[in-house]
Amino acid sequence: MKMKSATILVSMLACAMSVQAVSLNNKSSQRRYITPEEVHVTVSPAAKQKAESIYNSVRSTYSQGKLSADGVVDKALYHGVWSPELAARCLQLVSDKSNRAKAELGYLYTFNKTAYMFPNKQAEGLRLMEAAANAGNKKADSYLGIYYDNKKDYGKAWKYFNAAGNENTPFALEVMGEMYEKGHGVKKDYAKAREYYRQASMLGDANGAAKYGSVLQRQWFGKVNMPDAFFWTYLAGEFGNDVARSNLQLPLRGERFGDDKNTAFILNSLTLVDGFNDEVGHPLREEPIYKEGYAAGLAPRTVSAEKGDEWSLFYLGSMSYNDEFLNHSGDFIRKCYEPIIATGKLPKRAMALVYERMADLYRKGDGVKANAAKANEYARKAADLGSLAAYKIVEHIPD
Repeated sequence: MKMKSATILVSMLACAMSVQAVSLNNKSSQRRYITPEEVHVTVSPAAKQKAESIYNSVRSTYSQGKLSADGVVDKALYHGVWSPELAARCLQLVSDKSNRAKAELGYLYTFNKTAYMFPNKQAEGLRLMEAAANAGNKKADSYLGIYYDNKKDYGKAWKYFNAAGNENTPFALEVMGEMYEKGHGVKKDYAKAREYYRQASMLGDANGAAKYGSVLQRQWFGKVNMPDAFFWTYLAGEFGNDVARSNLQLPLRGERFGDDKNTAFILNSLTLVDGFNDEVGHPLREEPIYKEGYAAGLAPRTVSAEKGDEWSLFYLGSMSYNDEFLNHSGDFIRKCYEPIIATGKLPKRAMALVYERMADLYRKGDGVKANAAKANEYARKAADLGSLAAYKIVEHIPD
């Protein structure tokens, strides 16, 4: 679906009249790590009751034969956006029958962002992933590669990454790029590192996009490209990498996908980022990536958007939605996002944000005629793709 050049150019000119330099949130003077015991203090009794109700519903429909093992895994992954513990309970129902369940449950037990929720489960998680991998589950191979990289057993990591092949997860591709960058288990190869980061970015991986944006600024990784460096660093922030956002001196938003922002991992991450910027942060106007990246890249991205490039449309629409660098305009956001919805080619994380924000526009009547049914439709699609914000709306999850 093509966008008329005149339409987007007029909107772009109006939006670009005010370039915004946004400061970080106020920094806390007290720095400490959040302990696992503190994590769920803010979870309300109503939220706990909701989780129990969801689990009982999944268990009941499965026991009655109204839900297949694969269906239970799908439900677990969907609800896992809000609660990894709830996902694990659902996966346990079918872990003896489904290799998908074994792989996903093993990942929850061993992945650094969720393993602390399941003390003394790492050995079982490893066993589950290995069983799934031996049965031919490629995602389990990918997860095992990530697990062994974290353990610094790079030989085993590469064994499993190679076994997963073209079915490696986006996060695995980012890890493989890092292994080539640092020479972990392989000879250092900056060109291959850059390529793996690029692949991870194109699939919507937040860390991969942050690293791709970083290597595009460094000549030993290949040709320096500051406009693309700014582009991918900004998108990394959109996908949930708060370090990337802080490097652009944009407000931290917490995790948008996966774990709730009130987990120890996220709170500790924000504490560390906050401290980092206290020490080495600089005003946005002084950053070369802003001067040489955003400013130089705005016109080419606008031209690409006019030609229907989905990534450019997503980039411009997102900056306007966030009121960052481009002024907020509901009409402009709609004109950027509607072609993306029509093609549906962007990865899940990008599509989830597009649907989430279109739901918001229709809910508020921002640039469109208010339409509750349309807002609910888009919110459901966003939730299905992993948007935590949309999930809490459609499932009525209390804070």
